[in-house]
Amino acid sequence: MKGTPYDFFVQWHLTERCNLRCRHCYQSGRVSELGYEEIRRAIDNVSNAIRGWVTEYDMQMSPSLHFTGGEPLLRQDIFEILHCARNCGFSSSLMSNGTLIDGDMAERIKEAQVSDVQVSLDGLEATHNSLRGEGSYQRTLKGIRNLVARGVETNINLTVSRLNMGDTGGLVRLAEELGVSAIAFSRLVPTGRGSKLSNQTLSRVEVSDFYKKLREYRGKSRIVVTSRDPLAAIAEMEGEIPQSEMPIGGCAAGISGVTIAADGTIMPCRRMDLPIGNIGEVSFRELWAGSPVLWSLRRRESYHDGCNSCRYWSVCRGCRAIALAFARAEGKEDYLGADPQCPYGGKS
Repeated sequence: MKGTPYDFFVQWHLTERCNLRCRHCYQSGRVSELGYEEIRRAIDNVSNAIRGWVTEYDMQMSPSLHFTGGEPLLRQDIFEILHCARNCGFSSSLMSNGTLIDGDMAERIKEAQVSDVQVSLDGLEATHNSLRGEGSYQRTLKGIRNLVARGVETNINLTVSRLNMGDTGGLVRLAEELGVSAIAFSRLVPTGRGSKLSNQTLSRVEVSDFYKKLREYRGKSRIVVTSRDPLAAIAEMEGEIPQSEMPIGGCAAGISGVTIAADGTIMPCRRMDLPIGNIGEVSFRELWAGSPVLWSLRRRESYHDGCNSCRYWSVCRGCRAIALAFARAEGKEDYLGADPQCPYGGKS
């Protein structure tokens, strides 16, 4: 079957160890982490599933592994893991805070042939340091400069909240000056340590206004200004809206990717602490095909509170992690309700 390759990814948290302690971190504090041999077998497990899909369904796939943490560069075997992933046919990327990337580390990352490195930068200096620790801003900038100087494709990611909304324009300009390829924006999910910042999440009006502003940034910037937020995609839509009972875009959880935690726990999304299995104990292909949680994310009739009847459902579905985080704050275990920050309100 010819056509556009199916982009499939696993976001892989190799460790929850970190050299920073960010106020908005969503991690749950798992202590145990898989050893190299366990990770190698787990990569084979995912690779076998993909080979099976390609063979059985005659489909083209573009599989990738996004390695993160904690801080993935704290793993002494990180480059062996990257080598293993490449040998199994995966494109690999790193998601880092950038503070450990000196010249030698940047050179090793380049030699590892990663597709890109995403570095977190959550504001201009005062804001970033208040969120990630004193002195972290300058160390992060040095890491970015070391990567860019060696020709490694580097992207900046910013988690948007009321704490840093005022810095977004300045950060786009800074990203241009640093020479990165792109700057991406995502919403704060109030989970993990970030649950203490729930009052700093954006309102519906603020979300709508921010994505209008993002369009302005994009129109003026010489680098890519983007967001993987499903709500941002709707803000960009013009003309006819694709109609489908199957997901064809939007929230990737259980649709085009999953997360593997440091101890091997599999979850629909990195910010949805909703275990559905363990990569060391199950066939990845069988779990992908049989998980009730994953199937609920794929079916329109599973959703409620207006999301199921919304004309944007197939290309959006809101952020399931934010829906779950807000529901848990009310004592409910509900990941299929409306995204509470959605400004579109279940339009039909």
